[in-house]
Amino acid sequence: MMSDDSEEKYIPSPGKIRPNQIITTFGPGAIVQTEHDSVLVMGIDFWANRDKYIKKNHMYLEKITKKDHFRMPNREKSSHRTIGCISFPQWGFCKICKWLQPHKEYATSEDGFFCKNHSKYGELLPARLVVVCKQGHLGEFPWVRWAHSNRDNPVPICNEPKLKWKGGTYSSSLSSYKIECECGAVNSLRDSTNREEGIELYDEDKDEFNTYQCKGQLPWLKQEEPCKLVLKDGTQDNEKTEIAFGMIARASSLYYSKVIRGIIIPELAHPIIKYLQTTEYETKVKSYREIDETIDDERIAELILKSNKEFQVKSYTKEKILDFMNKLSERENLHSLKTESDLKEIEYEDLQRNEADYDIDQADIDEEIVIKGVELNDKHKKIFDHVRQLPILTALEVSRYFTRLSPPGEISQINETRKHDICKLQITNGKTKYGQPIKTKNWLPCVIKKGEGIFMVFNEEFIKNCLNDKVHDRLNSMIENHKDWEETSNWASDIVVDPQFILLHSISHLLIKELALASGYNEASISERIYSSKKMHGLLIYTTSAGDGSLGGLVRQIDLVKIINNALRNKRICSRDPICISEDPKRMKEKRLSLHLRQNGSACFGCMMLPETSCENFNKMLDRKILIDKEFGVVREIPND
Repeated sequence: MMSDDSEEKYIPSPGKIRPNQIITTFGPGAIVQTEHDSVLVMGIDFWANRDKYIKKNHMYLEKITKKDHFRMPNREKSSHRTIGCISFPQWGFCKICKWLQPHKEYATSEDGFFCKNHSKYGELLPARLVVVCKQGHLGEFPWVRWAHSNRDNPVPICNEPKLKWKGGTYSSSLSSYKIECECGAVNSLRDSTNREEGIELYDEDKDEFNTYQCKGQLPWLKQEEPCKLVLKDGTQDNEKTEIAFGMIARASSLYYSKVIRGIIIPELAHPIIKYLQTTEYETKVKSYREIDETIDDERIAELILKSNKEFQVKSYTKEKILDFMNKLSERENLHSLKTESDLKEIEYEDLQRNEADYDIDQADIDEEIVIKGVELNDKHKKIFDHVRQLPILTALEVSRYFTRLSPPGEISQINETRKHDICKLQITNGKTKYGQPIKTKNWLPCVIKKGEGIFMVFNEEFIKNCLNDKVHDRLNSMIENHKDWEETSNWASDIVVDPQFILLHSISHLLIKELALASGYNEASISERIYSSKKMHGLLIYTTSAGDGSLGGLVRQIDLVKIINNALRNKRICSRDPICISEDPKRMKEKRLSLHLRQNGSACFGCMMLPETSCENFNKMLDRKILIDKEFGVVREIPND
């Protein structure tokens, strides 16, 4: 990870991050704590060596995101720059004398910034606070004004303020720290993060306190915009801004990335399909049509074959190329894609087919995906319609946008009151605040993951038997709690949450925890993909971890009846029982629990919850009781192993 500015040729790198982190935790607009500094990841317009990135096409994800392709950051040489960043916040305090002072955007050494009074050993530690508002604007905390704005003893700002960071001797809480100026002004940080009142600062001219106004700063895009208060009906108040308040720079709620995922299905993995989605193909077709407006697809296929040596070596024919051109066109027109749920329907249909069902040479797609059918015995047939081994699987994860303070919903289901909360990863045909024109990029950042997986389709009769009246009654209470959350947040989910979804989601977590023990992967390396609707009732459990799992690999764990029985036995008792198992979704509302604590039934990190990299739904809508309690359906429907 390095600075973006080409003029600063020898600016040292503040550190490194993995490609997966760029898509999730540390994407554009996120603050990253490095060993010697705190940096802000810049928008993709300011990333370097973009032509060296790995390009990837996925026609369905491209249709949803309205982009031409996706790129995964890649560094060919250790000296190459990749991800642009600047130091942020640009305030720090000396570890020796505690002097709180501003510094530049870039450090001159890999050891970070140093105090002006202790240039050898006085490393500057990043200031704890930044200023944010609900629309995602980000700025520096007004340290000088805050120090002079003590409610009990406000004083005018002195001519040469010199601030000291003090406190924290007996506690690490923010209220135990204070900012002190050499002039005698001092103020505690206790109320600096008040989200209701905002940052109250003293106006010496009027001798009164005023609320700090959001500046509308977008430093990761080098832009700023007017911040206007969004009213309940979605309109904006031109006279008022959103409440700006202090927030700890390391807070996890400062950045929520919206990631959309897609599996490379067999027909998308064929070399011809890959080529037909490239800009090279589009450029050639455009030039052919400019020369001859009447040219037909057959002639284009013939010219493509003549110009592509790889296709000639593989003995492809113009008829085969034309066939894939037609298939691609049919698929693009067949499906109306708006959300990831629409994409899942396509994947669900394709993954149910064995590789032998495709008219595709296995050698052509082995690099991307391999599907092998599993013959089911009588016990498995009581639970599953299909089970597929995927010894090779390729997943594409794309970052679309991000939010601050609360997790994002699906952009296609956004209402007017939430559209202002979306933060962009790039400039859209505009200028920076310095006047630099920027064209909209036709790509989004992605990460390409290769691994293995097990795809399973549950028997409809099994699902029906598991969801008896008692289970429905319990899960409907959870669904009501979820609806309350959606109404309060004003942002609908991009999934349909019904009893079947909760059942499949809970079984998925149960399987992942047990498969982690059996396969040798850790839980964070195993992910889920839930296929739940009136037409779908399946799960894809997959891993993208390097290696093959020290205890046998994931795809070898195909005795799923045994796996489920072991999991049910292991999860009968939780370390938080009897509290955990006694949780009743109906009573949660009566007990006036916070909405975010009402999104599960009997579920905690001791039994059901997974690392955030593994769960599709933020560890929400889970219930252990419907799985292990004999009064409910699941444990009674699983045959003994």
